[in-house]
Amino acid sequence: MDSPLEQVADGVHRCADGLVNFYLVEEDGQLTVIDAGWRRSWSHLQRAVGELKRTLADVQAVLLSHGHPDHLGIAEKMRTALGAPVHAHRDEVKRAQGKADGASPFALVPALLPHLWQPSALAFVLHATGRGFMTPKWVSEVVAFDGDAPLDVPGRPRPLAAPGHTEGHTAYVLADRGVVFTGDALATLDVLTRERGPRLMPKALNVDHAQARGSLQTLESVEVETLLPGHGQPWHGRMADAVEQARRADQ
Repeated sequence: MDSPLEQVADGVHRCADGLVNFYLVEEDGQLTVIDAGWRRSWSHLQRAVGELKRTLADVQAVLLSHGHPDHLGIAEKMRTALGAPVHAHRDEVKRAQGKADGASPFALVPALLPHLWQPSALAFVLHATGRGFMTPKWVSEVVAFDGDAPLDVPGRPRPLAAPGHTEGHTAYVLADRGVVFTGDALATLDVLTRERGPRLMPKALNVDHAQARGSLQTLESVEVETLLPGHGQPWHGRMADAVEQARRADQ
C-alpha cells in the first residue's frame, strides 16, 4: 500500500486522501493537524502518524481552515478520542458545529446540479459521497480565535483571514518553514473540472465568490515559498505568482 505521507517542508507533512489534503506539523515530538480530511480518513491519520514514529497521543491540536465536511472530517473524533482541541475562526464556529445557515452539505446541491453533466464533476460528487461528505460528524466544542496572533499549538501557525469560500475561512502561515496552508481559499486543483494550477474554488462551491477573489490580495502578500492547498498538489514559488495565475484562471 502506498504511503499516505509526503514531507513538504521541515516538519510539515501532507496526507492526501483521494481529492482532499490534510497536514501534520511536528514540533518537539508533538503534532498539530491542519484540516481533518473526510469522515473516513481515520486510517490515513493512523498510518501517517505511525510513519512519523509518533502515536495518536502526540496529536495536540486540530486547526480547521473551514467547516465543509471534506475538511471537518475526523476533527470531532480527534477531539473526543485524543483530547485534541479543535480550533477555528470565530466566524466559522457555527458552521463547524452544523448550526450555521447553509452548513448542511445538501445546501450545496442546487449550485452543483448544473455541473453534473460533466463526468469529472459527477465523479467528484460520488467520490465525496463515498467518503462520508453527506453525513458529516459536526464538532461539538470548538475553540474560537480571532485576529492574526500565532496560535499556542505545536508549530505556532499564524491565522490569516481569507473569507469567501466560507464566512470564516482561514489560511495558516508557518513563516519559519516557508509554507502557507491555504485550505480552499487557493487550490491547485478544480475538483469539478480537474484543471490544475493555482486557482479559486469553483463559484458553485463559494459562499461569496467576489469575496474569495478579494482574499487573494491577502494571500498575495505572504512571503513563503510553498503553497499547501486543500485540493491539489503543493505549489512552489512566489505567492504573488500563484495569485496571478488564480486571477487569470478566474476570468
